[in-house]
Amino acid sequence: MQLRNLRSVAALRMTAIVVLFFAPRIALLWFRQPFFDELFTRWIAAKSFGGILEALHYDSGPPLYYFLVHGIGDPSIAILRVVSLLFATIALGALLVKRQFTAAALLAVFPPAVLLSVDARAYALCAMFVTIGILALDAQRPYAAALAFVAAAYSHYYGALFFLVLPVAGYRFPAGNRQPATGNHWRAFLVSLVLFAPGIWLALHQPRGSMEWIGPFPQYPEALFARPPVWLLIVAAALLIAAGYRLNRYAAMTLIPLAIALALRIYFPLRFESVIAAPFVLWIGASARRILIPPLIAAGLLICAFGIVDHATRPVDDYRAAAERVRNVPGTVVASGYLYLETISLRPATAFPPEQALHPGWRATATAGSELPPGSFLWIGERLAPELALIRRSRHVTPLYVNRRAAVVKVN
Repeated sequence: MQLRNLRSVAALRMTAIVVLFFAPRIALLWFRQPFFDELFTRWIAAKSFGGILEALHYDSGPPLYYFLVHGIGDPSIAILRVVSLLFATIALGALLVKRQFTAAALLAVFPPAVLLSVDARAYALCAMFVTIGILALDAQRPYAAALAFVAAAYSHYYGALFFLVLPVAGYRFPAGNRQPATGNHWRAFLVSLVLFAPGIWLALHQPRGSMEWIGPFPQYPEALFARPPVWLLIVAAALLIAAGYRLNRYAAMTLIPLAIALALRIYFPLRFESVIAAPFVLWIGASARRILIPPLIAAGLLICAFGIVDHATRPVDDYRAAAERVRNVPGTVVASGYLYLETISLRPATAFPPEQALHPGWRATATAGSELPPGSFLWIGERLAPELALIRRSRHVTPLYVNRRAAVVKVN
């Protein structure tokens, strides 16, 4: 009878955690507009495997996620978000199978994990492999962990930051009960470096400028998730400090990748935390007093609620609104700057300058020597785009649609 009661309690916990997990994520699936980076996912994944690798020489990031998307076919952003949710669900399931109920509950409402689990990018896939790797280390399987971390690194370079976790996991915490890392952990670390050598080669041949947009002091990305009220941030931070005061092996697994990301200037808020989520919630779950878990969950839900409401009430993005204006217009459409990717996600368009089509995720700027497309056409681009100034020098321009950031004009 007692065993049956324990099983019933465990089943109730799991059910509650699953509800906590899916409720905010399904809401975001419904309300969130397509994001520019997600449009880039579709553009690059539509290429051949070789074409993806070639395009990545002008970008940052490894190819595994794009290869998987390419294998699916040409899925919509909505379907790609569901695929990311599947990856996130596998990570949650791995925690539940290991009966890490507190960590699973915290993961369910951890705002970065919520947001990036329904994002048509590589973060959920990377976080899934990181979670599998961390749990493999708990099971004293360093080689399995190494394979998982390598797969994470081929999904997103953030995954490579966990390679150093492999030897660290051979130690016991706290410091008073420390033992040397085993030879297997060090050998697993070397195996991860060897297996990721092609990824290291690719990273070294990608332009450093592709990461400069992050900057040494990245700002909070409100375009991804609205900043919650200051009082809620203070409460959440105080709860986390109180809950994470005891350092443990999961703290090391969290802080080592964070330190490397900061040193390399590749830390970006929310996206990084979504990848680090598993060791972080395991740290808090193992360290916190039970009395702190309900308020932590409540704070996470409130932060998610503010973000979801913001996404539900946002007006249509200016670039997307302009692209919708030319979606069903017959004839030639010429697009410049970031409007090129927005436009070709809805209809065919010609890039001006032509270099914009080589990598629509970055902005190519037309110069005085750039040749204008012949004949009459519709042009779409930023309101203050240099391409529009070049067109006006030799052609007649009639504005058709203008908003705060974008414009559509008739060119004769």
